[in-house]
Amino acid sequence: MSAAENLPEGVIRTAIEWQMRLRANANNAELHRQLNDWRRHDPRHELAWQRLQQVGGLFKASPLPDAARTIPLLRQAEADLSRRRTLKLLGLGLAAGGATLLTTTAPATWRSDFVTATGERRRLDLGVGSELTLNTGSAVDVRGHEWVLRAGEVLIDGADWRVRCRFGECEGRQARAVLRERDGYSEIHVARGEVLISTPFGQRHLQAGDAMAIAATRMTALGRGPLDPFAWARGLLIVNDIRLVDFLAEAGRYRQGWLGCDSAVADLRLSGVFHLDEPALMLRNISHLLPVQIVERTRWWVRIRPLV
Repeated sequence: MSAAENLPEGVIRTAIEWQMRLRANANNAELHRQLNDWRRHDPRHELAWQRLQQVGGLFKASPLPDAARTIPLLRQAEADLSRRRTLKLLGLGLAAGGATLLTTTAPATWRSDFVTATGERRRLDLGVGSELTLNTGSAVDVRGHEWVLRAGEVLIDGADWRVRCRFGECEGRQARAVLRERDGYSEIHVARGEVLISTPFGQRHLQAGDAMAIAATRMTALGRGPLDPFAWARGLLIVNDIRLVDFLAEAGRYRQGWLGCDSAVADLRLSGVFHLDEPALMLRNISHLLPVQIVERTRWWVRIRPLV
């Protein structure tokens, strides 16, 4: 493969994400194994990785720039990856975007106290009879006696605990609850006990069976949805009458790569119990339950289409 080959932006972006994950979790053996699998799967993956090392390696003392700034620079450098030209292009990036290029860090979530990779779950002992479990792609920080959810989703179970989310603070008393960050709001489901939600605009007490969306200016009670919010802690994805497109968005949180469907099958309904640790089997089961076919160009790109 030619060094000047134009790489797809998706491949470059994925390589950058791998690099950032490794910077934040250098000793994670499983993460290294997954990266090696990705590099071996497609020559373009390996080429993107080598190019990225050549650019990122020039500034070992500084964090790698984020994807939005690095992708254009990599594209310009594709035809000539000499050290001199790469330095020149990065200098142009500095002139155009300011000195932040070399000081931009990886997303704050990757620098958090505790982080999980895609598909990983992790259990932490909070002491005093409480524990916290991180779901896939999640990050939490410890601030004294308070835990801060930076991204993703956690299950908290125990006597007394306090977890801050983006829009408020949740205090549990003999409570078991799931707290998840979504676009524009935080979501909490209570399975047991009592949880007090405190925000700048008021407080709310939740009991077992309650669920709430916490946004910047209001709290909204949630009804029962198609997704079991607690099943992931048992390694399961349990759904009831969920749209296929929504199911794939949820399942996609637990696997690397892109997972989507054609608009023609997006509104098909699906119910069932799926094992999160067996993503390939999960996808095969979809084709047994619905009139669809699975199209896999690579293990990193999967699309669901109508059955023909």
